[in-house]
Amino acid sequence: MGAALALLTLVLSTSAAFGQRRGTFLEPRRAGAFEMGGTSLLSLNAEGNLMVDAGLEVTVLGRAAGPLHSGVRLGVGLLDRTRSLAGTEAGTTERRRTLLPEASGVLRLDPFRGGFRPFAEAELGMSATLIDIRTFDEAGDRTDYAVPAFDPTLHYGWATGARFRLGGGAFLAVRYGERFGGHLDVPDPIQETGTLTTLQPQRRVIGMGLSLAL
Repeated sequence: MGAALALLTLVLSTSAAFGQRRGTFLEPRRAGAFEMGGTSLLSLNAEGNLMVDAGLEVTVLGRAAGPLHSGVRLGVGLLDRTRSLAGTEAGTTERRRTLLPEASGVLRLDPFRGGFRPFAEAELGMSATLIDIRTFDEAGDRTDYAVPAFDPTLHYGWATGARFRLGGGAFLAVRYGERFGGHLDVPDPIQETGTLTTLQPQRRVIGMGLSLAL
């Protein structure tokens, strides 16, 4: 009888320990994050002129049992402003916009808990420039639409930042990072003729936005 009780106790204690480890693994204690914020894209063109343009990024990080979180980041930057140019016909106008879409995989080291949470990131993904040209008649109706250039390239980079608790699971997130990759061709903002200039491979990103725990 004593041996049976000892065997039963051993089985129950082993099962409880295994269940505790299994639960810890399958139910991570650290929440993920959904982040949305504005960015400033800083880059030099081939002539050495600094270009500072606005953008928007969304980052989703999964839950994790430890301080390392993985996720994805999607962004778009507006590299030049919409402008109207005289068309070939009286009353027609032409709008040109250049967008910088981006998609990256992100690995974030987020070791601290509390109201102030500094972090560091590594990312790998793709950037591209997309030129959008639309022509309008004198009534404002679109008469033509074209995407004459799509210039993709791979990039990698790093970033560091911090999250400041606003209340509950909401944080203010700030971030500074650098990305390195191939050259991207964009219209020269100084020239009105659509002449292209090339962004240098190193580009900087400063971001600020809202971070929500998932």
